[in-house]
Amino acid sequence: MSEHYSHLTDEQIMAEAAKIAVERAQGKSISIDELCARLGITLETALALATEEASRIYGRPMRIEALPDRRQ
Repeated sequence: MSEHYSHLTDEQIMAEAAKIAVERAQGKSISIDELCARLGITLETALALATEEASRIYGRPMRIEALPDRRQ
């Protein structure tokens, strides 16, 4: 597994993740930007972690591809 960094400690990340889980269980929609900010990670780190988790769940390598912004 590759290394990912946050400015929070592991304990702080787990505590914030628990708060986020409660909020989501109550029906609150939380954007990826808000998740990254609250967990102290970059979007790239969030996507890398999501890819690793998807690979673990599906038992095969997964990847995320960036699509060009078509709004330009």
